[in-house]
Amino acid sequence: MNTIAVLGAGHGGCAAAADLTLRGFEVRLTTRRRESLAPLMERGGIELEGEAGNGFARIAKITADLREAVHGAELLLLTVPTTAHGYYAQALASLLRPEQIVMLNPGHTCGGLHFAAEVRRQGVKWPVRLCEAFTLTYGCRLAGPATVKVLSVATNLLFSAFPGRNRDDLLSTCRQLYPNLVPADNVLHSAFLNINAIEHPPQALLNVGWLEHTQGDYLFYYEGTTPSVGRVIDALDAERVVVANALGIRTVEFSEIFWRAGYTTESAAKTRSAYQCLQESAPNRWVKGPKNLDHRYLHEDVGYGLVPMAEFGRMAGVATPVMDALIQLASTVNGIEYRREGLTLTRMGLEGVALSELDWFLFEGPK
Repeated sequence: MNTIAVLGAGHGGCAAAADLTLRGFEVRLTTRRRESLAPLMERGGIELEGEAGNGFARIAKITADLREAVHGAELLLLTVPTTAHGYYAQALASLLRPEQIVMLNPGHTCGGLHFAAEVRRQGVKWPVRLCEAFTLTYGCRLAGPATVKVLSVATNLLFSAFPGRNRDDLLSTCRQLYPNLVPADNVLHSAFLNINAIEHPPQALLNVGWLEHTQGDYLFYYEGTTPSVGRVIDALDAERVVVANALGIRTVEFSEIFWRAGYTTESAAKTRSAYQCLQESAPNRWVKGPKNLDHRYLHEDVGYGLVPMAEFGRMAGVATPVMDALIQLASTVNGIEYRREGLTLTRMGLEGVALSELDWFLFEGPK
């Protein structure tokens, strides 16, 4: 493994491109937003700061031409929001080669299923070597037009593949990039650990007046998670756990995931209260809110987080009233039918797949 195409030049893409370059990989960096590349092209690379190392990474190729970026690359690393997976699947369908690996970083909730279904719809007949990390490897922020600061690097990062029979082979290869990867049972095991979808929609929607009036000028996680908001997060999380259990997917509560990820104290996690966990969240303590709700906290975390979870609830015959209410509220607030536009069973390639067939489908792929 030597040549990596990094698709996406936001926080995560710049962190990946810089980190992998400084570790000796040949990196091609591209993105669909050409204006993001201009300062990187001007400097010829990216300045990396923080937990992943420090130094200037001179990127082998920075290009707005997707074909040029992916041609001959051994691994395509998609560091884009889940809302962009469909776009890249369509754009890459004619460019992919059977020997190439596609890794979604992050995959979040069912990103791999969505990507695989979309490339099939575009006429790709052979099985793509597809895998995903359930969340972004880097906790990072762009500190300037060509500077990225890495605050943390994920440890014990869950890794899955679709179809699942390819997991161990792809894991051994992808560990050349990220030795901290650990195997998940399947893509749904990691999908149902997406707690962004559990906390962000209640935090945003139940503070919508405050958020819009101040344009996000308040402490989103700390001040925005009151005891009442915390109870909604707890109720939403309980539905997530019930749906996962009905699918035979092992999972744990929000408080434990939040603590294991290093976002709160052990004592707060033991209370099993989202409110207490957010009050004792040092990493999130000073984070302010978005300026408006035209934001990934709804577009991604509702449309590509809550919607697929609710869809799996429907498959398993499990009621999800809190989930459904938040999806409807988000749709009304933003004027977007997330239930229709989001990640449905059909868009995940699961139309016609019965609950009794799900495990086989996740391991073997479509017939």
